[in-house]
Amino acid sequence: MTDAVLLVEQQGHIATMTINRPEKRNALNPEIHAGMVAHIDRMSEEGEVRCLVIRGQGDLAFSAGDDLLRAPGDPGPQPTPGKDPMSQWPHRKTRQAIFDAPFPVVAMIQGYCVGGGLALATECDLRISADTGKLGIPPSKLGIIYDHDRIQVFVDIVGPAFAKELFCTGRTISAERALAMGLVNEVVPVADLESTVYGLAKELANNAPLSVRGHKAIVNTLVQRRFDGAALTEADFESMRAAQRVARDSVDAAEGRQAFAEKRRPVFVGR
Repeated sequence: MTDAVLLVEQQGHIATMTINRPEKRNALNPEIHAGMVAHIDRMSEEGEVRCLVIRGQGDLAFSAGDDLLRAPGDPGPQPTPGKDPMSQWPHRKTRQAIFDAPFPVVAMIQGYCVGGGLALATECDLRISADTGKLGIPPSKLGIIYDHDRIQVFVDIVGPAFAKELFCTGRTISAERALAMGLVNEVVPVADLESTVYGLAKELANNAPLSVRGHKAIVNTLVQRRFDGAALTEADFESMRAAQRVARDSVDAAEGRQAFAEKRRPVFVGR
């Protein structure tokens, strides 16, 4: 399916969303976020997608950030100066849709990935960057402060010291520096980016969907409870145990054992 600012396609169990504003270095706006939420929720409900790749159109940018200045006459909502624009857009937030999705979401980064673009990338489950990647989070250079829940994502990924460095300096850093911080999972030559990302997507899609879904959900629960400053509840433990039971008793678990015994690659069906 094609939208004006968001391209969505699917091949087998792998879907791709392309931010399609190359003339604006793929700056994000409410329409893009609303489209992402709608498509991720649809994919989650349909159950066919096992991995989603998010990328930017062209080779200049994954996304240069939130579109703070919309063109005159544009009917879209205008964010209030001095506040995080994404906190003011009323639709269900993209980060929650990604968090809730039962499949891994991979950010494919090349060129600029800054501001809201980097925030979006950090909300994905995995981040692969080309060696051309330029990453940064510049609110201190714009006189604004991001919402605490967006900052928490960075703290969870890189720790408080690097989070302070990123937010307080507003520097744009290289992909290699981002890798050293733990901000990205892997850095590859730009010529190898697409094959690396879609090779990873294929690897994820070939794994048992119930197992992948359960592991993502358990990690999310652990992160969320730490964010809430709360202990795991009995409901949390039961939810995790239930996921284990469902996976253990599934057709895929039997297929995995049989494939191991027969020394072949398993073919998982997601049940």
